[in-house]
Amino acid sequence: MGNITIIVKGKTEGGELNPRDIDIAETKELLNDVETLLFPSKPEKEERAKVSYEVQDGSVKNVFHLHVAKAIMFTALMTEVQVQGSLDILDSRAAGVIDKWQRKTYETGREYNFTSSVSPDKPFLKISRQTEFILAQSTWIDITFYLYGKIYEEGGLQKVNLHILTDRYGKLTVKATEAQLTEGENKLFKIYGLWVKGKQDLITGEFKNLELIDYLAYQPDYNELSLKKLINRASDNWKKIRDKDLWLSEVRGGIHG
Repeated sequence: MGNITIIVKGKTEGGELNPRDIDIAETKELLNDVETLLFPSKPEKEERAKVSYEVQDGSVKNVFHLHVAKAIMFTALMTEVQVQGSLDILDSRAAGVIDKWQRKTYETGREYNFTSSVSPDKPFLKISRQTEFILAQSTWIDITFYLYGKIYEEGGLQKVNLHILTDRYGKLTVKATEAQLTEGENKLFKIYGLWVKGKQDLITGEFKNLELIDYLAYQPDYNELSLKKLINRASDNWKKIRDKDLWLSEVRGGIHG
């Protein structure tokens, strides 16, 4: 069995912060936050092993008993957060918890020190007024745009979507409804245009949460179509000319090559 310990330090009117200064509502919030830190995604929470809790004196010493493998992985991850001084490597939900605690340190002067059964003596993560674990402002914007490419996969039971291979953006996954996938002709392995909505990062250009609005019948570029029509027309006309050498001579003004 391993453990993760979060020591909350601070001052009160009576002196050092201790467990009797913490209201049950604050304890409940802390427990929810720690669960999110340890298991940020919904599947992780649903499948997680038992985690038990106790509070000890020594400021407010919150001890979470859990599987030793989880203690090792969590210690390694948060150690890297400390080294980088950034929340970029964390799941957005876990990063939100650290961001919230960081803001609390600015407001209250409290400090959060993380130790574990892997690193019992030296904190592997410390959140204080001297740290800056703040989430950057969102750079994601809502967009609608068009995609052109080959639809190479469709389906899904819980998440219905399609996968399209585009020249410009590579492979993209687009959420769709079952009706959108089944109505009309079979679109699999065919070139189609998609009118989609979603979000795009202004800095990286990355897309997320793409959803299908409608299909567009794919048409090549207008100039390409025009060129093909001219070539076909010229080919038909060329076949109609019996003496091609004489015709070329007349076009050149009677000058023979």
